[in-house]
Amino acid sequence: MKTNALAHPLQILIGVLLFVLACSASAEGMFYFGSGIGLENFKARYDKRADTDLFPTLSLNDLVFNDRDGGDGTPYSLNAFTGIRIGLHAKGLWFGIQTETVLRSDVIEGRLAGVGKTRDGYEISNLLEQNWTLRTDRDRSLVVRVGTVVSFLGMLDFSPYVVAGLREIEVAFERSIEICGTKLVCQPGEQSTTTTERRKPSLRQMVFGLGIEKFIGEKTSISLEARYNSEDDDSWEESTNDISTPSSLSTDSYDLALKFSVYL
Repeated sequence: MKTNALAHPLQILIGVLLFVLACSASAEGMFYFGSGIGLENFKARYDKRADTDLFPTLSLNDLVFNDRDGGDGTPYSLNAFTGIRIGLHAKGLWFGIQTETVLRSDVIEGRLAGVGKTRDGYEISNLLEQNWTLRTDRDRSLVVRVGTVVSFLGMLDFSPYVVAGLREIEVAFERSIEICGTKLVCQPGEQSTTTTERRKPSLRQMVFGLGIEKFIGEKTSISLEARYNSEDDDSWEESTNDISTPSSLSTDSYDLALKFSVYL
């Protein structure tokens, strides 16, 4: 459902890009490629809810588990990109489309403490404790850049620009839960076991940003770019050991990157 919802905007974006490129046939176009290094403030949130008959004296709906945990990190990232830049008819104005991929260095870790609460308000701690981790397996984007050339005192030329587009991240999410056979909580003398569950959802985000580019010579440039990647989530529901568990995982991030480009 989520993929179909984003497919239509992506088709519109590609159509607009093709139209602009066709209208700019007489303008100067330059293909380019490059790479850069960035620092990203990456946030992940894991939300879990369950109704369970933890004790025989409680019915299925008498005990509600509802907890949320967040983790963040500032991993270094290495990006590679390629694109085309078109000089439009208006003086100094330019337009570009760019595809890119990112490798990230860090893993986000968290611990869901787990709190159960009966309907009469009695709280039970340490219910369904979980350690969880999240790492990025694949990160790719399609973005549009629109900017203009600005001259400072007639000597220094640079290009401020805006960025917008779509980003797809495939993540590896892993959580570890300690259980006691078919029960959740071990009695004194009973041995618990650890079960590990893994998911690989794809999260799709909108990208918004600002940047500034400076040419070094005729065919190379350096740029500094700041972006916000909007929040997206993956939701699922499971049923294990009499526990119905709607869960969700969401991420969003800010990043700052220094990039080097070579124009052909």
